[in-house]
Formats: sequence, structure tokens, C-alpha cells
Amino acid sequence: MTSEGSSAAPDREYAASQETSSRHPQDWGRAVAVVFERLAEQAVADGADIDAALLDADIALHITETPDGARIDATWRPAGPR
Repeated sequence: MTSEGSSAAPDREYAASQETSSRHPQDWGRAVAVVFERLAEQAVADGADIDAALLDADIALHITETPDGARIDATWRPAGPR
């Protein structure tokens, strides 16, 4: 954990993916949570505060059908300091 107020690197784009075994959106919660956790872990590795890493973030999600369900892909380019 870093000092309060530190944010993710605004010059980076973070990306994460997770597959789910269901094609039904109501079943994707765990997969989306895993994707967000991976994005936060990447930001923390760059020095962001883990408790604030994804707050106020604009995250792009892309859902792709797979033979067994769906793949959730997310990308995030942090904004600069506010």
C-alpha cells in the first residue's frame, strides 16, 4: 500500500481479461470482479493506492462470445491527477 492520494500512472493503459462459463449477463459478476481486481493490481504495481485505484475510473469493457460462455476484456487509461 502506498501513501494516501497516490494514483495510477496516467501514461499507462492497463488491461485484464477473464472467461466465464455462462453466456448470461446475470452470471458474469465474478468474472467482472476478477477483471477489476487485476486492473487494480497493475495500478498498485505502479504505485497507486489500492483503496482508491479504481474509484472514479472510466473502464472500457468488451464482451466476446466464446464456445463455452463469454470473455470479459477491460482496458483502463487513468486520468491525470485531479
